[in-house]
Amino acid sequence: MFNMNSGMGGGRSSRSLYNPFGETQGWANPTMQGAISLPEKVMGLTCLLVLCALGGILLGAEGGLNTIYSGGSFLWFIAMFILVMATQALAARPGIGMVLFLAFGVVTGIAVAPLLQLIALNNEQYIVYEAVAATAVTTGGITLYARTTSRDFSRIGGWLFAALIGIVVAMVIGIFVQSTAFQIFISAAACVVFSLFLLYDIQRVTTTGNAPGNAIRMALKIYLDVFNLFLNLLMILMLTQGGGNSRR
Repeated sequence: MFNMNSGMGGGRSSRSLYNPFGETQGWANPTMQGAISLPEKVMGLTCLLVLCALGGILLGAEGGLNTIYSGGSFLWFIAMFILVMATQALAARPGIGMVLFLAFGVVTGIAVAPLLQLIALNNEQYIVYEAVAATAVTTGGITLYARTTSRDFSRIGGWLFAALIGIVVAMVIGIFVQSTAFQIFISAAACVVFSLFLLYDIQRVTTTGNAPGNAIRMALKIYLDVFNLFLNLLMILMLTQGGGNSRR
């Protein structure tokens, strides 16, 4: 998903900088077309979405919009689905696409706030820290690999979608099969699938044009990969108690 070749023409990089004293070094030129590459846009927007999610967690847990006592998580997850569809459809529309994008980030935080609040009430915050650390390490490793490997993963998209459907079916079965081992298996499989989705989506940036709306769409997909990876890692750690009892 990364295109690092923008601005290579004419023997000079289009990333040259504007200096008000006459030299083109040291200052950003705001008039330069394509000065910010798609990878940089996607990275910045993804980080912005994470910040919005953190704000949403505070609004949900501390602001009372969605707590363990309100029972509104299902409605917030429906709102997430609606915002994903709307953001994808209107990403190229100036203003409204960004508003929907940021609103989605806030809503994801609000949606998971009760789960994190419950963990905190049980004095098991270490589980969240472990999940965050594992997600960060996994995301960083996959990003580095996707940016440096010469292997092409563009053909695995169909297989990943089929695997995702299989996981959804397994989750439905898990509702009726009350088995901790089965739930751990589903979450572990989901971690593998979303890690591969992350690899697939990051590599796709290199083949995606820097057209209006593409940065938002790509950032949304990468964020969803990381978000689902985190949730499933958190679920595994919750089901196995994160190895934390030995430290308590």
